Amino acid sequence: MKFIALISALLIFLPLLVKGQDLPAHTDSLENGIITAQDTTTTPPFVRTKSPLTAALLSAALPGLGQFYNESYWKIPVVFGIAGYFVYNIVVNQRDFASYRDRYASTITETNPSGDLRLKQLREFYRDQRDTYIWWLGIFYILQVADAVVDAHLYDFDVSDTVTANIRFQPLGGITLSIRF
Repeated sequence: MKFIALISALLIFLPLLVKGQDLPAHTDSLENGIITAQDTTTTPPFVRTKSPLTAALLSAALPGLGQFYNESYWKIPVVFGIAGYFVYNIVVNQRDFASYRDRYASTITETNPSGDLRLKQLREFYRDQRDTYIWWLGIFYILQVADAVVDAHLYDFDVSDTVTANIRFQPLGGITLSIRF
C-alpha cells in the first residue's frame, strides 16, 4: 500500500519538479566570425473548426445530427438504419410479449393456477428479446455520440496525398521500405 502511495505521489509531483529548457528571445550573435540568428517565426494557434461538445450534444439530442454537423453525410442513413432495426425489433417483441402475456393470463384458472407453461415460456422469451434489443439500442446510441465526438476531433486532420511509401526487394533477399511525408 505504501508502494502504491509513493508511486502515485511521484506521478503527481514529478512533472512539477521537472523544468523544461527556456528558449531565449530573438537574438543575433557573433561567435567565431559566424553570424547566427534564432528562428522567430511562430505558428498561429490551432483553432478547431468543429466543436466536439457541439457534435456530442447534437448527436445526443437526435441521433445522426452530430454526423450532419461534422459533414459526414454518408453516416446518417447508417445511423438511422441501425437504430431503426433495433426499434423495429423492440416494437415487434413488445407486441408479441403483450400477446403471450394476455394469453398466458387467460389460461390461469382455479383448477390450474400455473396456467399454460408453454405460453409462459414464450412470454418470457419475447420479454428477454425485447430487453436485449433495448440494451443494444442504448449501446448503439452511446457509440453514435462517441463517433460524432471523434469525427469532430479529427475534422481538421490533414489527409492529403503527400505521403508516399515504396517497398523494394533487394537481390540478396532484403526488403527496403521508405516512407516520405
